[in-house]
Amino acid sequence: MHKAQVQAISLVLITGIVMSLAGAAYFWGRPLIEKRSAITDIASAESFILQLNDEILDVARNKGEKSLSIPNLPGSSLLVNDSGNEVIFNFVSNQPMLKLGDKRMPIPIESEHIETLGTYGESPRIVTLESSAYETQYLMTLRLRYRQLNTDTVPRKGYRIVMNSGGKTGNNKVSVSYAGTETTMVSGVEVLMTNVDVKIA
Repeated sequence: MHKAQVQAISLVLITGIVMSLAGAAYFWGRPLIEKRSAITDIASAESFILQLNDEILDVARNKGEKSLSIPNLPGSSLLVNDSGNEVIFNFVSNQPMLKLGDKRMPIPIESEHIETLGTYGESPRIVTLESSAYETQYLMTLRLRYRQLNTDTVPRKGYRIVMNSGGKTGNNKVSVSYAGTETTMVSGVEVLMTNVDVKIA
């Protein structure tokens, strides 16, 4: 009987030690798990924006229409800012992945040139990522916008993709479609503007 009591006490002690170790491992490992999850979310969001850019460029060059599923990330939303000629993808992270506060700066994502004007032959797109405090979490913002590309030859000509909001009825899929071209003079440069409608459903 004494031997049975010792075995029971030993079992309780071992169980207690194992649970304590598991709790400590979870306590110390949780931030690493959450950080890995945040990195995965950011990678998914960047991949989506870059793929959306590919679809917009294809439509601008070849006309037609393309559609793409919007990744289902925590607090995600997609919108078109007509005045800024940009598509904005927001999602929420529980980890501070970027610098916050007054010194925060948008981080270029696979974008060598971020100047407003570029030279014809360079990439027209600019993709940036930034973060801001959002309640007890962090709001991550990816922006895709297009800049004007000018030729070096005289007379100078410019080319620009212009995104127009085609409306929003949901947050599951985005469609881009060719909406024609128009020519306008901007600071003495004849600019060919290719319009692309961006509809979110």
